[in-house]
Amino acid sequence: MLTLRSTTTALALLLGALVPVAAAQEGASDPEEVLRREYPTHTLRELWRSYQTDEGALVRFYNALTERHLIEVDVERPGVATVTYFARGDADTDYLLQAGGPDFYGLRFRQIGESDYYFCTQQIPRDAWFTYGVNAFSRSRTGDGPFQTSMEHVDDGVVVGPDAPLSPHIEASLGVPSGTVREVTLQSTAMGEERTLLIYTPPGYDASQSHHLLIQLDGQNFARSPGHGPAWQGWTPLPTVLDNLGFAGEIGPTVAVLVPNQGQRSRDLISRSFTDFLALEVVAWARQYLAVGDGRVVVSGPSRAAFAAMHTALRHPTVVDGVLSQSGSFYYTLDERDNWPVYPEFEGYLLNEFRRALTLPVDFYLDVGLYDLGLGRVGVNRQLRDILELKGHSVRYVEYKGGHAHLNWRHTLPPALTYFLSSSQEAENAEQRASDSAPRPARAHREE
Repeated sequence: MLTLRSTTTALALLLGALVPVAAAQEGASDPEEVLRREYPTHTLRELWRSYQTDEGALVRFYNALTERHLIEVDVERPGVATVTYFARGDADTDYLLQAGGPDFYGLRFRQIGESDYYFCTQQIPRDAWFTYGVNAFSRSRTGDGPFQTSMEHVDDGVVVGPDAPLSPHIEASLGVPSGTVREVTLQSTAMGEERTLLIYTPPGYDASQSHHLLIQLDGQNFARSPGHGPAWQGWTPLPTVLDNLGFAGEIGPTVAVLVPNQGQRSRDLISRSFTDFLALEVVAWARQYLAVGDGRVVVSGPSRAAFAAMHTALRHPTVVDGVLSQSGSFYYTLDERDNWPVYPEFEGYLLNEFRRALTLPVDFYLDVGLYDLGLGRVGVNRQLRDILELKGHSVRYVEYKGGHAHLNWRHTLPPALTYFLSSSQEAENAEQRASDSAPRPARAHREE
């Protein structure tokens, strides 16, 4: 009778006998082919060869990296680039994982020889751009005690493919004058508290001229200067973008109210009270103290803030006539406990409400990254797009090869603003709205 131990031993002996055979069969292949399979880029192969004679080559190579990855282009595959990520472990390293880009489940690093250095490779489209992170998992023990495991976040970075559609408008331009940003406070009845607002006025602001009004949610993150921090961090230089677009004549005169979060972001951005605050108090304040006139009123936000922007237009369509949504979290309900994106039990509140609503006098821009929670976010954005189109709204919908980050939003924001605030685009949207009051298929601008 075979016991568990004897069965395990037998399997081990069998595998021990088979491995040399497999190794012998594999050994018959060209060593250069094995090297190419194990180290799939030219850089990795050269690094391996150097390491065989000089272990310090890995140390020098790693320390010389300005970013912890390299991007290489294969002329035989014109639409694809290869990213090689590098990381350093130690004696306790069990494994390392990369998260970000087109591989939703992440990539496991491989050790270079017996060194403390690791790598993994990823195939990306040349027009991709995204953030990534690296986590190190360690396993150690003291004496005869149990093994202890731990995880440490060790790196963040950005990958920008050679053909990524980056906008030049996020950088301050020589000769372009700057607008001003000032802080005001507003006592909100809807929110039951005093709220801080950041007010942008363009250079040469003329109070006798009518301006568009942009209300930007998550305002503290969008009020930053160019190069505020590492590219993977959460910042977008909206004032600089507005300066550049206005100077280039790509948008009409525009003022902006940036609405910072005040400690209750998760609660506020899915509440009805917040939509009343924006439409009935912030817009009213702007009309009293800024030269808004007959300009457009556009509410803009990313992620959960996009839900709030869309919710505001749904509840106050006579006040808001444009919604700029970036990576909208439209799987949300109004109950924070239900808002789990991976396996949502409930269909998103706004999807159902827009399905039931009449056609609104509102235009929509939606964008979302293909590397953002898969169908958890891309799917609901496509679903909302379809609902809006079937209702007869003017919709511009954009998908890009990126994720859920300001790295992407700061570059998709300029063309989105142009969609709403340029004179030619507004004339087209107004003509469409006026041509037929009955619901009809929209002339959707779709970029996928």
